[in-house]
Amino acid sequence: MVSLLSEIFSFVGLLVGIPLYIAGLSVRGFGGRWIQTDGVIAQTAQGPVIRWFDSEGDVHEAHADTHESVDLQPGDDITVWFLGRAPARCRTHSPDHDGKALRLTGLILTGVGVGSAILGVVLLFF
Repeated sequence: MVSLLSEIFSFVGLLVGIPLYIAGLSVRGFGGRWIQTDGVIAQTAQGPVIRWFDSEGDVHEAHADTHESVDLQPGDDITVWFLGRAPARCRTHSPDHDGKALRLTGLILTGVGVGSAILGVVLLFF
């Protein structure tokens, strides 16, 4: 019975874990290179906006409707990340966590799959 469970866990762990880990890496890789800069909250007729300078010195703005900027007042600083190829697109949360859940789940399932495969080989000798 343990041998059968070991086989099932090794197949499921490896066949699902490896693609999940690769998907997590691709989410992070295809997201692009985000450049960190400082932005400032400004008040306009349409409501609060975030303004920031890109690497060439051009000013860009976006609506200040994110979770991080909702409580800030005009004149407050906020950290923003923008894409180098599209500096008018920004985000106020760190891009470090992109795909992290997929990568972690993939690593856990791959570890379970490898551990179960090792257990299956060990059980062959008993």
